[in-house]
Amino acid sequence: MALTSTGPDPGARLVGRSPELQTMDEMLTSALAGSVGAIAVLGEPGIGKTSMFDVLCERAAAAGFDVLTGRGSEFERDVPYGLVVEAIDERFREFESEVIGGLDQDRLAELAAVLPSLSGRGGKPASRLDVERFEFHRAVRATFERLVRSRPLLLALDDVHWADPASVELIGHLLRRSVPGMVLALAYRPRQAPRMLLAAVEQAAREGFLRELELAPLTVSEAADMLGRQLDTSTVRSLHAESGGNPFYLEQLARMTRKDPAVTSRSAWVHREDGTGIPAAVRATLARELVVLPAHTLVVLQSAAVAGDPFDVGPLAEIADAEDTRVLEYLDALVAVDLVRMTDTAGRFRFRHPIVRRVVYDGAGPGWRLGAHKRAALALARRGASLGVRAHHVERSASVGDEDAVAILTDAGRAVAARAPAAAARWFEAALRLLTETSEPERQLPLVISLAGALASCGRLRDSRATLERALELIPADSPGFRVQIIGMIARADLGMGRAEQARRLITTALEQATPDSADAVRLCRDLAENQLMMREWNQAIDTTRHARTQAQTLGDPELLLAATSTLAWLTGYGDNNVAEAQELAGLAAEGMDARDVDLTPELLDALADLAYAEVCIDRYRAASRHSERGLQVSRATGHGYAFGRLALSAAASKLWLGQLHDARSAAETAVEAALLLDNDQLLSTAEALRCWVETLRGDLAAALAAGRAAVQAADRQPDALFAWMAHACYGEALIEAGEPERGCLEILSASGPELSQIPPNARVFWSQALITAELSVGGIDAAEATARRIEQTASGLPSRQANVHYAHARILLAQGDYGSAAAPALEAAQCFDAAEMRIWSARAQLIAGRSLAHAGQQAAAIRELERAHGIFHDAGAERLRDEAAKELRNLGRRVHRQPTAKELVHPPILTEREHGIAKLVLQGYTNREIAAELFVSPKTVEKHLARIFTKLGISSRAGVATALSRHRTDPS
Repeated sequence: MALTSTGPDPGARLVGRSPELQTMDEMLTSALAGSVGAIAVLGEPGIGKTSMFDVLCERAAAAGFDVLTGRGSEFERDVPYGLVVEAIDERFREFESEVIGGLDQDRLAELAAVLPSLSGRGGKPASRLDVERFEFHRAVRATFERLVRSRPLLLALDDVHWADPASVELIGHLLRRSVPGMVLALAYRPRQAPRMLLAAVEQAAREGFLRELELAPLTVSEAADMLGRQLDTSTVRSLHAESGGNPFYLEQLARMTRKDPAVTSRSAWVHREDGTGIPAAVRATLARELVVLPAHTLVVLQSAAVAGDPFDVGPLAEIADAEDTRVLEYLDALVAVDLVRMTDTAGRFRFRHPIVRRVVYDGAGPGWRLGAHKRAALALARRGASLGVRAHHVERSASVGDEDAVAILTDAGRAVAARAPAAAARWFEAALRLLTETSEPERQLPLVISLAGALASCGRLRDSRATLERALELIPADSPGFRVQIIGMIARADLGMGRAEQARRLITTALEQATPDSADAVRLCRDLAENQLMMREWNQAIDTTRHARTQAQTLGDPELLLAATSTLAWLTGYGDNNVAEAQELAGLAAEGMDARDVDLTPELLDALADLAYAEVCIDRYRAASRHSERGLQVSRATGHGYAFGRLALSAAASKLWLGQLHDARSAAETAVEAALLLDNDQLLSTAEALRCWVETLRGDLAAALAAGRAAVQAADRQPDALFAWMAHACYGEALIEAGEPERGCLEILSASGPELSQIPPNARVFWSQALITAELSVGGIDAAEATARRIEQTASGLPSRQANVHYAHARILLAQGDYGSAAAPALEAAQCFDAAEMRIWSARAQLIAGRSLAHAGQQAAAIRELERAHGIFHDAGAERLRDEAAKELRNLGRRVHRQPTAKELVHPPILTEREHGIAKLVLQGYTNREIAAELFVSPKTVEKHLARIFTKLGISSRAGVATALSRHRTDPS
């Protein structure tokens, strides 16, 4: 597990690295004080990154840190979580009773799904979704949070350029969601690093969280110091020129020069590179070390290069086809000449340097390597190794037509698809390569479709799309319906990438090929309607969906009819004058969905997201929240992830409107994590926009602006994305609230056009309020009145729309100084917002009413309204608005007691996640029956949970829950 191992002191190669070591010391000191930070050590092979890490780990351990270390391996980049398992598996097992034992069952199950030492613990993961593999990231982070309670933590990961994609995803999560008291140290070669890693490091560096240390080559003087002045000046200069100042190359050349002083004059030292980037001179010096080894010793060394880096002694004898006792003797000889070194784990060894392993591996003949990998796969199978570890060797040893290898690779891909889809994609591809050219299309087709799904799950939508096109070629001529379905899948991939025009052409083609009035035609019409939304063709989208619903009625297919009804409810909810129809359709769809079994099909899950969107459009936020949560639960239970991102967005939006900011923030962050893993800018722009909106309401304007910028950047990459306008609208509002009204207005109008014409009609009323805020902030009362008139023209049919009319009038009257008149429309607005359960907006209207009443001399009435607003803001976690209400109350002589906010409440560690969730619903005033409906359990189950909560908290009734919870402080994340 350790990076350091026996061998020469690495300190000699740290000559000239004082500034970098000082930066590392500063980072450790900050972590001791509870700060957060990360270091990235960059440089070419052999430049000294590992030596730097050795010293960093030694100093951290001496300072009292818990040190976890791991290193990427060149030939094992396809083993899922290989880097992570090396770094944390053994330590998590050691801390099982202290740390792991305190985790809830869901997080323990997530860890056990990946870490061998915890295999079988915690039951099955709650989610079967590949897109929710970030739950493993959260489980690891939660464990780190528990570790740092005892002492600070250093997680040092070397050679991250060779990390498997799943490990890189975890690193990205830790860079975005840092742990106070922990230092994350990364070392890698920039030119070989994966794009996802570079993007995460760049973002962390831009935010000031990460320090980049790029190691430069040594000067001649530093080279002389490193070599100990044992060579004459001309030799040092010659070696320095040949090595380019690279410490490892310099050391390697000096090693051979000491054995043969004439070596520096030979033509072999000309600096040449092959495809690996290793200079020919260095390869030659290493070859000189290998050529003197006895034959059996060399075979064991080559077998170790096949086994891995680090490698275990266990399977080595079988790979080398030698006796166990002799293998141990050969290993002793290899340690003696410093080609391999012991690690801190018994029975595990590591090569002196990755370059040594590379040269050893390349030096073995290709035929011998093929046989060695085959022997390795068999040895690991006998030892019960995971499919993933075995598949790594099977892929390198199997030949075309090897049915056993095809089965292993296919099973390995399916086994890791939910947690490491990039590895699954690699193995599905390998299995396809091993099928003979004469394999029937029916044999290839399932693998091709599995490959397309895995590629989509790891964010390679373009590759997934190309794979689906390959599937089209395999479909038999007598299966036109299947062909139309695949074309539809390709079109949905284009929709997911925000490629509206390409999707339109495909959908049109598929509709032409589909049987008229068929189920396929209905589904394609729904896809076409979504495409029309992306193109801002609101009315055409409604007409298309209405036609699809009529077709579904004609077919008599209840599932298709329910899906089309849900979509039509959503789209009609977008309009100005379709409120009554949208309400009726949403009622029908909700009735149909609620009558369905828990196990919904993927098509109905997608329709459930449409229903939740419809309910958001027509002020049914609590219903939208309930349907969103149901959809997320079903997605997790069934593994149907197509609609997961959309359901997370609707959950965030509905909870935001209900004033449940903590839950809205959590749902938005879930959507962000999913979007990043999928590399989906369309989803990312909306998720970051919602996060911006939540943070604006919470009052954390710095976080809001950061999320808003991220949303706009993603939207700019996908300008045809379904909710691209929302990124600009939310960011614009954040800018306005942050005191930049002109920039904010320009941002909103840049995507929405004149009079917000590019925003869906139902949303224009609300986002006009942001423009009024900007206009009033610069004294533009006339402009604000003009905006208010536009609101009034389109604000019929829903309480929220009428509330916005009253709210706009109240704000303008207050700005004009007509205090006596301003209070009445403000209070009417509050009533209308209350009817829609929009608690925060109701409180904002009460804040306006309170200000107006105070200016009008009605102090008692003003205090009443302001206290109500203050309480709502406090409960919702809208801290900036709460402080505004508190300031108004203090101006009226009313003392405001400071209370802990919702984010400052902690769930007691003795409560489980489910118990804490129920306690939160109790605080929100839910009855047992309402809690049961929210969580899809029986009222009797809720009663049992409440009994345990009361016992654990030492209380006897619901009234004591708030007091008991307030004794604890909560992590807002």
